[in-house]
Amino acid sequence: MTEAQQRHFIASRILARVSGKGERRDEALRAVLDVTMPDLGDEAVAGVAAMIPELPVSLYQKWIGMFVDRIMETAHPLQLKDLCSGTAASDASLLLVYVMFMESERMEKVVADDLRSLADAPEAAAAWLSLHAGDSTKQ
Repeated sequence: MTEAQQRHFIASRILARVSGKGERRDEALRAVLDVTMPDLGDEAVAGVAAMIPELPVSLYQKWIGMFVDRIMETAHPLQLKDLCSGTAASDASLLLVYVMFMESERMEKVVADDLRSLADAPEAAAAWLSLHAGDSTKQ
């Protein structure tokens, strides 16, 4: 696989898993809310999750592009080959590394800035910022 093919493979695999609608999105939101707001009941968590607006695909594409650039710079070619093998294990590894990348201090700031700049969806920024407002462990 060429480098361009690896870039496309990684980006498309992650985008397919992190963007979208429906039950998978709701399940993921409920899981995050359960961890970040453990005192809420199931019904309240489902209600809050339903109120969180969807993000534009362009944001996911930007963040995934940043991830792909970074992993292509830092990973060994043999690791990249393994990550692009298309197995369930390699897909899970890709997603785990992506989540770790998104949890970095740098990306927390990028995401917050991007959400603040959403002129057509200020409620998305408010929802994300309210979930992360009291997180002093990332500073």
